[in-house]
Amino acid sequence: MRPKPENAGDFMKRYPRVTGHIIAESLGYATPTTAARIGLDGLLERPNYCEWVATCYGGDAREVLRRSTKSRHYHKGYMAEYKLANRLVNIALETGEEPIFASWF
Repeated sequence: MRPKPENAGDFMKRYPRVTGHIIAESLGYATPTTAARIGLDGLLERPNYCEWVATCYGGDAREVLRRSTKSRHYHKGYMAEYKLANRLVNIALETGEEPIFASWF
């Protein structure tokens, strides 16, 4: 059994599609690194208090992770496009470049 990821970069490398779905679920609020931090906190059952998670989920990163994967088939269209989010994650993994404030801006 592989050990759990230790940081956001590890999470993004191991779970790039989940990271993309968290971006789509956030409607572009989360950057790839922010999405990976949220995913890691959810995986490790820790709270996450970024503004979106704190406001919409009461800091429950595990619930974000659950909803992001459960609703993955609905991540299409304006502000929730998984294909774009996945491309941003791949660019972040390949080059280290990503948006500073939010994924869609």
